[in-house]
Amino acid sequence: MISEIGSYLSKVWSTTSVIELILWLSCALLILLSRTIFEKIFHLDLKLSSNQTKLKIFRASGLLIIVVLLLNQFIFNSLESGVTKKLIGVIMIAFSGYWATQILQFFIRRQYGNTREIAGEKVISESYNSRFLSLLVGAFIFVFALIGIVQLLGFESLLEASGFIGVIGVVLALTQGSWAPDIISGLIILNSNLVEEGDVIQIDGDNFTARVYRTRLFHTELLDMVNNSRVLIKNAKLRESSIYNLSKFASVRGFRQGLLFKIGYDVSPEAVKAMFQEAYTAASNDESIPIESGHELEIRVGDTGDYAVEWRVYYYTKDMKSVIKTKQLFTEKVLNQSLKAGISLATPDLYERVDAGQD
Repeated sequence: MISEIGSYLSKVWSTTSVIELILWLSCALLILLSRTIFEKIFHLDLKLSSNQTKLKIFRASGLLIIVVLLLNQFIFNSLESGVTKKLIGVIMIAFSGYWATQILQFFIRRQYGNTREIAGEKVISESYNSRFLSLLVGAFIFVFALIGIVQLLGFESLLEASGFIGVIGVVLALTQGSWAPDIISGLIILNSNLVEEGDVIQIDGDNFTARVYRTRLFHTELLDMVNNSRVLIKNAKLRESSIYNLSKFASVRGFRQGLLFKIGYDVSPEAVKAMFQEAYTAASNDESIPIESGHELEIRVGDTGDYAVEWRVYYYTKDMKSVIKTKQLFTEKVLNQSLKAGISLATPDLYERVDAGQD
């Protein structure tokens, strides 16, 4: 019994090609190292359910290739079917093309990408050159792999292969409206350097403040600084929006943050300025509030409305990762100082001053 099993395994080993052995070993290693590949090479956060799904699909694909190879070795080989050989060839071409693209794009990012610190982690982000070269390499490998698969499946003449590829080209041309704008917009964003990974931006006003996490092929990942969540926005839509890049300072002083307070007419301007100045001094002495204490606090009257005087206070900061926290903590300092000074920050009721002697 043991000798029969040994002879059978020896026969299986003798009929196993080098390509099949390489595929078996590669798929097994990819399944075992899949988590490391996703975290270190693709820089995907596996805490997200969507990335967990991608990891499962990745592992299932490798396992499926192993199963197909085993079926071909132990079952289909006995049938001497040429279809299985073509199937193995197609799998090998697709496998080699995919990983050749990933490996080349990885080295392109290392050579031409930008090294940045995002969310406390140093990552190699895309640049215009790395993204353009990656697209070019991916396109070339896709075309060569497609030609190889077409010829392997029995299209002997170059005319047949070219015709098949032409059909693929027509399909891409008909669907270019759904993918081309995002790719082109992504390249424009990377080339302009207006919005770079790690920058703090506001989109369409003050309603949304986020950090740019990564600019991908079709979309840009943003980190919502208020809700601490990830936001995906299409590259074409991002380029069409009004973007305020808070990390691109107009001067060496840093970002000029403005706060608005409405105070009644019964409080003198001197008392209001003294209150703001005391709050600024307290904020400067607080190490948890990263404001630029070397620059004076700017106190201005924004408007004199019917209800109250609108006072605008401006300070400078360069720590854009904490811009939301800085604004909140400084506002708290103003609130505490207003309570000490007996100055109300509530908007007064509308009133009309009338002379005492008027009937």
